[in-house]
Amino acid sequence: MATSLSIESSISIPANCFTPKGYVKSHPATGLLSTRYGDRLIAVPELLLRSIPKTLRAEAGEASYLALYTFGDNWGKTFCKRIMQDTVKYYRQPILETIAAEFFVNVQEAWAVHGLGRPEIDFRLAERGLLVVSIANSGIGGDAPIAADATYRSFSLEAGFLAGWFSALTDKQLKACASNWREAPASLEFLVGSVAHIESIERSHLEVGMLTPEILNSL
Repeated sequence: MATSLSIESSISIPANCFTPKGYVKSHPATGLLSTRYGDRLIAVPELLLRSIPKTLRAEAGEASYLALYTFGDNWGKTFCKRIMQDTVKYYRQPILETIAAEFFVNVQEAWAVHGLGRPEIDFRLAERGLLVVSIANSGIGGDAPIAADATYRSFSLEAGFLAGWFSALTDKQLKACASNWREAPASLEFLVGSVAHIESIERSHLEVGMLTPEILNSL
């Protein structure tokens, strides 16, 4: 029994890969931040995040929404690949061998430590090819409301980010759209699915002013 206890007590159960205390490293001498693997991190002032959409809108009009979506799409793909690499390094096992519940906890922590909020995924419409994603305390989209009369009202930086994230995660080209753009909620909501499916929902639902509850009830 004593031997068994000794062996069990020596087993190390890893903490969450993205716990801030272990994941973020500061270097006072240089003023830089990095991950535990030495990848550079940057802190973006909230004022800058608010200024970019406003400046783009002033310069490009409604096309600014599409520009932000495209930027977000590329950012989401890059971010996903980096998080997957960090996860594999830390747990020393392929992503496909990770327990689903643990994987999504890691995703939430990864987003939170990077200041992106906490995502929640509703799989109830997965059989119909849709995911409903809500993001609480968004760090990149909550202060950039979309005008009610905008043509591209379902486009946003965060919608693009989600599209890129899930595209990289599934190795398929997906699209996302904001589905409660008319409000200023604490938790933003998005629909994620194939490009054709999301574009169809945009035409038949979002363009006539329907929001998340109405959309889900009609699908």
